[in-house]
Amino acid sequence: MGLHEVEKCIFTDLPVQNVVDEDVRDAIEYWLPIDSHRIFFRISQDAIKWGKEDEFFQDNRHIFQGLIINNDWIEDQTELITIEKLKELISQKSFPRSPQEKADNLFNYLFAMPKEDGKVVQIELMDAFWKKLYFKSSSELVNYIRYLNEQELIIADIYSSFISYNITFQGLNYGIRLQSQGEKSNLCFVAMAFKHETLNIRNAIKEALIETGFQPIIIDEQNIDSDKTINDEIIASLKRCRFCVADFSYHSKGVYFESGFALGQGKKVIYTCLDREFNEAHFDIKPLQHIIYATAEQLKKDLINKIDAWIK
Repeated sequence: MGLHEVEKCIFTDLPVQNVVDEDVRDAIEYWLPIDSHRIFFRISQDAIKWGKEDEFFQDNRHIFQGLIINNDWIEDQTELITIEKLKELISQKSFPRSPQEKADNLFNYLFAMPKEDGKVVQIELMDAFWKKLYFKSSSELVNYIRYLNEQELIIADIYSSFISYNITFQGLNYGIRLQSQGEKSNLCFVAMAFKHETLNIRNAIKEALIETGFQPIIIDEQNIDSDKTINDEIIASLKRCRFCVADFSYHSKGVYFESGFALGQGKKVIYTCLDREFNEAHFDIKPLQHIIYATAEQLKKDLINKIDAWIK
């Protein structure tokens, strides 16, 4: 527990509940209430200076705010948060990175609001709204709303404290296309070694995905068009999927490529490996959190729990 107290969260500026212990002087600790849950923070004491002195923190603070508000924060909340830990977090998490991804993420949010096609909706331009969608400010959010309006996906009126909009016919069709890919997709790309020894692993992963409502995409089970190569199909499938399960048992080089590509696309990757195989894994992936399993039954159970907690 920490000795230092702060009034507001270092990441979100929201009021916090401090945890104070005079016996420990190396950290700032507090609880942050978010909607119906609370998140515990144990942060390096130099974090008080990050907002003014650390360029990485300043550039990515809006990402941290979005992850916290969307309850997609560091899993082990007792771990000390340092700048190095935040850099690792950024590399692992899924959030809109490019301007088009930001626009699509905003449109998906707006698309889900109306109860019927064409209905006019009003949304207050509160801090929690633009922070939840990974924008740096309300003015950046408004800029993207104007873009969606110019693309004729919405018809929007922008006021000082709220927006009023409805989805156009063109927007309805665009929203349906977006729902079939990326963050709204029910597809999961499975990267793994294709060997006789991995058949039970394959079945366990497929069963876990199906039971949690996702459709597994395994490249050797796909019907590939004659004008496409296997590599074309891999890239296209990864782009369509919501997340990736990467099993490193038997250390197929393709798994390293496919999981890395998925991560580069901003998608979540669940790493798994047989316990007896993990020691042979490349040093680049060893620090990443893995589901380490001894049996296919254990893999299925742990994968279901991970998907329920991290993906849904």
